[in-house]
Amino acid sequence: MKNKTPIILVNSLNIDRGGVTKSALTYANLLAEKCKKVYICTFLYQTQYKKIIETLYKKGLLDKRVTVLNMFEDFKPNKVSKCINHKIKDKNYIEFKTNKENILSYRYFKDGLYKKYKLFDEDGHLVLIDYMNDARHRYLREEYNSLGLLARRRHMDLNVNKPRLDQYFDHIGNCYLSVWVNPKTMKEEKFYHFTKKPKEYNSLNKLRAKWLNSVIKDIKNPVFIIDKRDIDNLMKDVKHPNLKKIAVLHNNHLKKPYDIGAEIKPSFKFLLSNIDLFNKIVCLTAQQKKDLEREVHLGNKGVVLPHAVGSDEKQIEKGKEIKYNSHLAITIARYEKQKRLDEAIKAFKLVVNKIPAARYDIYGSGSQKESLETLIMELGLEHNVRLKGYTNDNMNKFREAACSILTSDFEGFGRVVTESLYAGTPVVSYDVNYGPSDIIRNKVDGYIVEKGNKQELADKIIEIFEDKNLYQQLSKRAIEVKERYSYKKFNENWERLLKYI
Repeated sequence: MKNKTPIILVNSLNIDRGGVTKSALTYANLLAEKCKKVYICTFLYQTQYKKIIETLYKKGLLDKRVTVLNMFEDFKPNKVSKCINHKIKDKNYIEFKTNKENILSYRYFKDGLYKKYKLFDEDGHLVLIDYMNDARHRYLREEYNSLGLLARRRHMDLNVNKPRLDQYFDHIGNCYLSVWVNPKTMKEEKFYHFTKKPKEYNSLNKLRAKWLNSVIKDIKNPVFIIDKRDIDNLMKDVKHPNLKKIAVLHNNHLKKPYDIGAEIKPSFKFLLSNIDLFNKIVCLTAQQKKDLEREVHLGNKGVVLPHAVGSDEKQIEKGKEIKYNSHLAITIARYEKQKRLDEAIKAFKLVVNKIPAARYDIYGSGSQKESLETLIMELGLEHNVRLKGYTNDNMNKFREAACSILTSDFEGFGRVVTESLYAGTPVVSYDVNYGPSDIIRNKVDGYIVEKGNKQELADKIIEIFEDKNLYQQLSKRAIEVKERYSYKKFNENWERLLKYI
């Protein structure tokens, strides 16, 4: 292990962590204990990148021995500068504060014409400026980083109000990269990298591969841990005599209905057509490995390495005593179609018909928020079902409830299931690929019901709500998940994987 250098490849990191981000941080923190050097490489442009990484270190979510690299930041030829504070007042302009709650933003007028829009963060630091022509069309956006420096300038298409050219700037104002963008598709089409030897790229992947090659060129034994499928195809252009590659599957590889017999998702096709490029394929469940082997020959490349119980379990040990509500159910999920929260809400209508005081709290965020709010009103559930927004306090939220609900179309593992069980909260879940049937022991620490059967889902929730003895029995067995999916086993599995790869 000591002679290996793990490099975790993800698109981005953020403070509000999704499943893939949590996994990347978990690997990194574990491997920092075992390896001399650990890297996380990210590829997406983030204006507040520096602030995000500093916050992850400060909150203890990321071990300080882990080095985070970002392609856009690494390309900057000049990275040192003083912080600049921008004032709200802008000479020769009259500003109007917007009336949106929790948004600090202003519109600027000159000679009666709307010329600028400025957005500031909660600390009063400038985030962006939009520039308007006399006809109120936005023609330019400037984005500023946490130091108050111009980081990106976006030239807008006046017809569709989308970028058609992006310029990226270093800390002294030099443009080091420009990108031509198709404003209709938002696809980046041409890249011009300005160095001592300027070069044009017709593919984002070629640019990414160039950067990865520069990262690993002086590392003796690099090991890529690849968490996103849109990064897989870089592997054909990354060259190193000792490089090892581990692809981790965080999601279902099948199209709808997400079961054997369905077509392979486009995002998985490169990986499954180029198995020879990878040393190991990590599945989170035994069932997914079994299903994959029906599609391709994995041989000794395929391994099963489930997640450990979420790192948020420390909140239980240090948190205050929380009394559960015997008539409260909870879901923590993105407000997206995959999660089928509409099904959960419709099933909960059946619960409310039997138990009028029943409550259902849904924590998350996403594109389906408005349609879910409409559904709640249509079903007359305004006093029973609440969209609570994002939370990073999963464990304590689970502890408040008598059960949690999962109605996804598909999962890769279902980390929220292990978190709920660790909190002592039984789970009522659809039987979907992959995760719930591997983790939940039916009638022991929760219930697995037929996918799409809202009546059965409601019946099991009602049973838990009405029978406190049943809840206590399920809850008592639920916490055994900490042994079944322990960090000790997780650590041993990853140690063994890297040692013998």
